[in-house]
Amino acid sequence: MNRIKAVQRALDGRRRRVYLEIGVSTGTAFRHIAAEEKIAVDPAFALSARTRERAAAKSSATHYFETSSDAFFANETAFLEQRGIDVAFIDGLHTYRQVVRDVENTLRYLRDDGVILVHDCNPTRASIACPAESYADFRARHRWRDVSRGLTTSGTLAILWSGDVWKAIVLLRSTRGDLRMAVLACDFGVGVIRRGAPSTLLPYSDAQVEALQYADLAADRNRLLNLKPPAYLDEFLNSEC
Repeated sequence: MNRIKAVQRALDGRRRRVYLEIGVSTGTAFRHIAAEEKIAVDPAFALSARTRERAAAKSSATHYFETSSDAFFANETAFLEQRGIDVAFIDGLHTYRQVVRDVENTLRYLRDDGVILVHDCNPTRASIACPAESYADFRARHRWRDVSRGLTTSGTLAILWSGDVWKAIVLLRSTRGDLRMAVLACDFGVGVIRRGAPSTLLPYSDAQVEALQYADLAADRNRLLNLKPPAYLDEFLNSEC
């Protein structure tokens, strides 16, 4: 299981399939997803013509918004109200406060049985989870040999950075009693969110979440994230809202 398979599993079998992706970049996920309508949001697309063709082949309509997610939600209210969102995938700026805003803005247009997935919720090493204002900021503050590296889907070496996205899960699990949430233990953590009463709420205030460090996650990640095996996705999707 990876993020692309998880997103597609959430879309498959739905009566309508309007898909929103925040943080499209080169289209690694977007080009593979099959949906009735696909909406791409990124402040700086890096999409080849071939990627756009592949994305279009898996949809009746594709829409591209080259803007920040905050601006997209502020300026495209009519567009979103007309369509609604069935499934959203959030993989934009890897700061927890931005992720919280993206989740809360998406919820305004999410169907009652809709699903939000969030990437990078379970970083496996402190270097991957280092907070920064952007990927460029992260790169500027760390030497190449000091950070975790891995292979991209094309086989090239890249620096891995999840930031403090994991804190978004902790904050939402502490403040939103109307949402069910878990993190799948795959692909650096795939968060899954839908409406419904949670089995448990975490006790953290905004200030306490701000103060959390990677060591806190490493010591108690199962509880903080409601960490589940990838196979849990089917149970999550099939349960009543």
